[in-house]
Amino acid sequence: MNQPKGAIVVLLLILFFSSECFAQDAPETEEDIPFYKRQIELHHDNDFLHFTDWYYTTGSFINYRILLNGLEEERDRRQLLIGISQEYYTPSNITETNYRLFDRPYAGYSAITTALSYTNERRLLDFTFQMGVTGKISGAEGFQSWFHSSNESANPEWIGQIEDAVHMNLYATYTRDWELIDDKFGVHFAWNPRVALGTKDIFLENGTNFYFGKRQGLRNTMAYHQIGEIRPEFFFVVKFAYRYVIYDALLEGFFREDSSIYTVDPVEHFFSYGMEGYFRKKRMEYKVGYNYASARAPETFLHGWITLSIARNF
Repeated sequence: MNQPKGAIVVLLLILFFSSECFAQDAPETEEDIPFYKRQIELHHDNDFLHFTDWYYTTGSFINYRILLNGLEEERDRRQLLIGISQEYYTPSNITETNYRLFDRPYAGYSAITTALSYTNERRLLDFTFQMGVTGKISGAEGFQSWFHSSNESANPEWIGQIEDAVHMNLYATYTRDWELIDDKFGVHFAWNPRVALGTKDIFLENGTNFYFGKRQGLRNTMAYHQIGEIRPEFFFVVKFAYRYVIYDALLEGFFREDSSIYTVDPVEHFFSYGMEGYFRKKRMEYKVGYNYASARAPETFLHGWITLSIARNF
C-alpha cells in the first residue's frame, strides 16, 4: 500500500530538482567545461520506505572510478572501476525460527568488484569481475543483528542461512544508446543486454531504458557513470529488464558440495523495473530511485526498494 506514495515522493524530487537544473546555462566554451579523471561513489539500497525488511533488504556499495584515457581523438574511452559491497537477503518473516517455513533462505554477500568499460559515441562495453563470499564470513548477519539491536527493532534470526563459500563471477554488458529527441528536455533510448557466468550467478538479461530530460551523450553522461568532461545534467529514467535465471547461489547455495540446511530453486523468469532521477552539478552527482523486482523464489512476492547515490568527481 506504500508503493504509490513512494512513486509520488520520487516524482516530487524530480520536479524540485528540475527547476534548479534547467536554470543552469551550459558553459559557452570548451575551456569552461571541467575535466575530472576520478570519482568516488557511495551507493545504498534499502526497502525502508515500504516499512519492510525482507528479500533484498539492504545493499551498500563504495565505488572508485578512474578514467584511463579520454582524449577526444581516441575512439574509445577506457574507464576502470574498483568497488566493495555488502548485500542482505532475508525471508519475509524475520522472527520465524523454523527455517522450513521460510519463503527463501537468509543470505549475506560481500564482494570486491573490478570492471573495465569501453565507450564511444554510440555504444558501451562493460566487463566486470567479482569475487565475493557468502555465509557468516560475509559479515551480513553480524552487522544487521547489531544494527537492529541498537535501535530496538525486530532482530532477524539468521537461521539456516546460505553457508560460507567463496564465489567468482564474470559479467558482460553491451549498451547501445539512441538520442530520439535533441532538445533542452531530450529523450534517449537504450538497449542493454547482459550475461553472467560464475559460481554466484548464471543468467541472461535483456534491458531497456528511456531517459527524459537534460542528458549528455553516451560518452559523457552520469547515466553510465562516465567521467571526464562534466556538464550539468538533470534527467530521469524509466527502466525495465527481463532475466532468464539459470543459477542463483544466494538461493541454491554453492553449486557443488553445499552444506546449507535450507535452499530453494530460483524462479527462471525474473523481471525488474523502476524509475530513477539523476542530477549532476559541478563535481557532485546525485541519484534517487524507486525499484521493483518480481519474485526470485516460488514462495516470494514482488518487492520494492529505494536507491540513493552520491558521487564526487576529482
